[in-house]
Amino acid sequence: MSDAIEGRVTSLAENGDLITDISVTTFADLDQLSEIRVRIGPHETLGLHPTDHGEPESTMIAVLGDSGFVEIGIVGMNMSEMLGIAAGEKVTIEP
Repeated sequence: MSDAIEGRVTSLAENGDLITDISVTTFADLDQLSEIRVRIGPHETLGLHPTDHGEPESTMIAVLGDSGFVEIGIVGMNMSEMLGIAAGEKVTIEP
């Protein structure tokens, strides 16, 4: 995987996390998930994490969601409300 993957936020989880249309199976064969850059608008986070990540409060994080899609959120906060991001926003993932 050498090119950027582009997708969109398709829906919002109850807690304000952003659910994308980018399937977690896209990353099944990659070993270096911690090096992947995830961008949404002017915001960026590093790495794709499992849902049981253990990252600290207030950390922006992208996870391989139980929904089967990449999900982006801020631990312990409503990302959609905090940053004003809604369904339709472009998401870019780069290896």
